[in-house]
Amino acid sequence: MSVPSHPIRRKDRALSEAEALGLLQEAEWGVLATVDEAGWPYAVPVNHAVVEGALIIHSATMGHKLDNLAFNSKVSYCVVTVAETLPLELSTRYASAIVFGRAELLTDGCAKREALRALGLRFAKEHPDLVDREIEKDLFRTAVVRVHMERITGKAHR
Repeated sequence: MSVPSHPIRRKDRALSEAEALGLLQEAEWGVLATVDEAGWPYAVPVNHAVVEGALIIHSATMGHKLDNLAFNSKVSYCVVTVAETLPLELSTRYASAIVFGRAELLTDGCAKREALRALGLRFAKEHPDLVDREIEKDLFRTAVVRVHMERITGKAHR
């Protein structure tokens, strides 16, 4: 089955794929959506990094998110970088991007370290020693998910 491709209703607000990727890289966090075995959606806020065209997130080694990913690797991830209500226009100024992809749990220790380092340095680039120390301390109890982005769309009302 291919990735959903619903047309954007407000084409004047559509962003190019490059602009949407830029929003994804700029956003500090987003919401990961998965589906469980009973068909129930589950959306959870997480932070992320974009590494070599893939989305990297981390989590505990057990939990709702990982249970869902073991059942169905298809995910959606949404970020918003601007959100300002415009009361006199009954509107909102926003910029957002949505990713559709397939998630993979990284099991190779070296790949996990590299992904976690990229994620850690994204938020603490001036503290690489701290990032490395925390990775070594917590690697055994940290799951790393790589989302292979199959489609990214973006929309903005500026």
